[in-house]
Amino acid sequence: MKPFAHTESLPRDTTTVRRALFLATGGGILLAGTLLLVSLLQPGGFTAIEWLQLALFIPLFGQIAFGFAIAFWGFVILARGGDPYQIMRTVPADAPMPGSTAIVLPVFNEDPARTFAGLENMFRSLEATGQSRSFDFFILSDSNQPDRWIEEELAWMDLCTRLEAFGRIFYRKRRVSLHGKSGNVADFCRRWGSRYRYLIVLDADSVMEGATLVRLAQAMDANPRVGIIQTSPQIVRGTSLLQRLVQFTTRLAGPVFAAGSNFWHLDGGNYWGHNAILRLQPFMEHCVLPEIPGATAADRHLMSHDTIEASLMRLAGYQVWFAYLEPGSYEEGPPNFLESLKRDRRWCQGNLQHFWFLFAPSTSFANRLHIFFGLMAYLTAPMLVVFIIASAVDFHEKQNFAILSARLAELQVDPRASLLLLALTIALLFLPKVFGTVLLIGRAKPFGGSVRMLASAFVDTLFSILLAPLLLYFYTKFVLLSLVGARVVWKTQNRSTSGIPLADALRMFGETSLVGLLATATAAIWVPALLMWLAPVLVGLVLAVPLAMLTSSDRIGQWLRRTGLLLTPEEINVPPILQNLDAAATSATSGTHSGLLHVALSPAANSVHIAMLRRSKVKTRYKESYLDQLRSRLLTDGPDSLTRRELLALLWDAEAVTTLHRELWQAPENRIHPWWSTNMRQFNVTASIEARELPTV
Repeated sequence: MKPFAHTESLPRDTTTVRRALFLATGGGILLAGTLLLVSLLQPGGFTAIEWLQLALFIPLFGQIAFGFAIAFWGFVILARGGDPYQIMRTVPADAPMPGSTAIVLPVFNEDPARTFAGLENMFRSLEATGQSRSFDFFILSDSNQPDRWIEEELAWMDLCTRLEAFGRIFYRKRRVSLHGKSGNVADFCRRWGSRYRYLIVLDADSVMEGATLVRLAQAMDANPRVGIIQTSPQIVRGTSLLQRLVQFTTRLAGPVFAAGSNFWHLDGGNYWGHNAILRLQPFMEHCVLPEIPGATAADRHLMSHDTIEASLMRLAGYQVWFAYLEPGSYEEGPPNFLESLKRDRRWCQGNLQHFWFLFAPSTSFANRLHIFFGLMAYLTAPMLVVFIIASAVDFHEKQNFAILSARLAELQVDPRASLLLLALTIALLFLPKVFGTVLLIGRAKPFGGSVRMLASAFVDTLFSILLAPLLLYFYTKFVLLSLVGARVVWKTQNRSTSGIPLADALRMFGETSLVGLLATATAAIWVPALLMWLAPVLVGLVLAVPLAMLTSSDRIGQWLRRTGLLLTPEEINVPPILQNLDAAATSATSGTHSGLLHVALSPAANSVHIAMLRRSKVKTRYKESYLDQLRSRLLTDGPDSLTRRELLALLWDAEAVTTLHRELWQAPENRIHPWWSTNMRQFNVTASIEARELPTV
C-alpha cells in the first residue's frame, strides 16, 4: 500500500467523505432506534414521562450508535488491510537522525525502582538504535514525601553512573507543585523548552521502545505542520484479574476502535497526555491552558488538560494525528477496581470542565466531537439512571403486564418493536468485540490459540456485564459530586498493590450492594414484571463487594494465565523493553525514614542532595532560627517528632542538611535520639560489608 508523502498531501475531500460516512452510519442507527421507541410510545399520545424517556433516549442511544460506527469503520479498514492515511507511513526509509527531543517522566511519589528501571530500558533501547544522541531524559519530580525525594535522587545518581549518562539524564525536583502534571510539564517548557524541537511526554508507568521514539521524532521531521502525534499504548504487565481483563479487551476490541477513530478524524486527532510527541515551539506558544470560571484558583484550573491542548494546537493551524498501529508503546493499568474508580473520578471532573469549551468559537469540528464524546462518557450514567427510573414509573402507571398487553392490542402496537430495539442495542454493544475476534481468529496463537481466545472473550464479556452496573453507579455519583462542587485531591497512585481486603471492600462498596438490594426489593414489589429485564443491572450492584475483591485478586489473575485465558502477546513473549522492570534499583532504600537516614548519614547521599538543591536567594534570621529548631528536634527527638512539611523544609535547605550530617557524626550518643544511634550502628555494619566486597586494585 503506497503511503501518502506527507500530511499536507491529505486530500480534503477524503476527510469530508469519511466524516460524512461516519456521521451517516451513527446517525442512521440513531434514527432507526429513535423511530422504534417512538412507535412504542406514540399510540395514544405522549405523556410527560414518555417525552422525558424520548429526550433521554436520543443522547443515550446516540452514544452507543456512534461508538458502534467508530468500531464498524475500523473493522472495515483493518479487514481491507489497513488505512493508507496513517501518519507513520510518511516516515521515509532513509530518514536522517531526528531533531533534538526531550523525553519527560513526571513523577509524584512513585516507586523509584520501577520508574528508573523503565527509564534504563528506554535509554538502552535508544542506544541500540544508534540515534540516541538526539534524545535527553528528564525526571520531573513533584514528590512530596521526603523519603521518595531522596530515593529518586539516589536512583538518578546510580543510573547515571552505571550508564555513563550524566548530561543525558536529568533530574529536577519542583519546590512548588502547582497544577499537577500539566504544571510540571509547563515548568519544564519554561526552563528548558527552547533547547529542544520536540517533547515526548510519558507517565511514570510508561515505557516506549527506542525505535518507536526515533520514528516518532522522524515523523515530526517529515511533517512540519504536525503538532502532536499520539500513540496507542498497549496495557501490559497486569497480574490481577481486573488488569488482565483490561489488557485482553483492549487487545481484542481496541484495534477496531483505534482504526475507526483515525478513519473519521484523520489529522484532527486527540491527545491523551502521555505516550505522545509534541512540537515544542507551537505547544509553548499556543497551548497555554486557559482558566475556567471558578471561586478559587484550584477551581479555575483544568484537571484534564490534554483534550484542550489538542484543540488549541489545531486552532493554531497544526495537525494532530493518531499513530494507532505504531508498536512499542506501553503503559500499565490500575491494579484493582478501587484504584480504577479513583482515576475515573479525576477524569470525570476534568472532562466535565470541558463543557466550557464545547461551544468555543473557532474550535474545529473534530475537536468539538472529542470534547462532546468525553463529556458523554460520564454524563450518560446519570442520564441512564433517570431513564431506567422513568421507564419503571411509566410501566407502573400502566398497572401491570396484563393491562399493558391489553393496551398494546387496543392501540394496535406491535410488541415486536420492543424486542427489535432490545436486539439492536445488544448488537451495537457487543459487535465491536465480535469484530475484534473475527480479525484475530486467524492469528490467535499469541492469545493462546483460537479456542482459548474465544473462551477468554466469553470471560471478558461476562465480567463486562457484571461490572457495567458498578460503573453506572459510581459515574452517576462522580457527576453529582462534581456538579455540587466537590473537589478532587490528586493523590499518589497505587500501581502495584492489588488485593482489596474484606473490610476495605465493605467500606468502599457496601453502599453499592445495599443500593442494589433496595433497588431489587423495590422492583420486586413495585414492577415485578420488569425484574427480569432489570436483572443485568441489579445483579452487578448486589454483588459489588465480592466483585471488587474478586477482580483485585492476583491469585485468580495468575491462575487464569496458567490456564491460558486472557492471554496477550506480551505475556507469551515479553519484549525486552518490559523485562526486569521489577528488579530493585541498587540505590533504593527501604524502611521508615530511610531516605532521611541516607541523606543524614551517608556522605555520598548527602553530597548528591546538596549539589542538586537550588540555593535560596533570601534567608531571613527568622528562617534560620526556624530551621535550627527543626534540626535540634530531629536530633534529640527523632524523625517522628517532625511533620512531613517540617522535614521537607529542612531538606530544602543546603546549609541545614550539611549541618545535620556533621552534627550527627560528631554528637555523643547520649545527646541524640536512640533511633539515630541504632541506625548509625547498622549503617556502619553495612558500610563495612560493602567496603570488604570492593575489588582490590
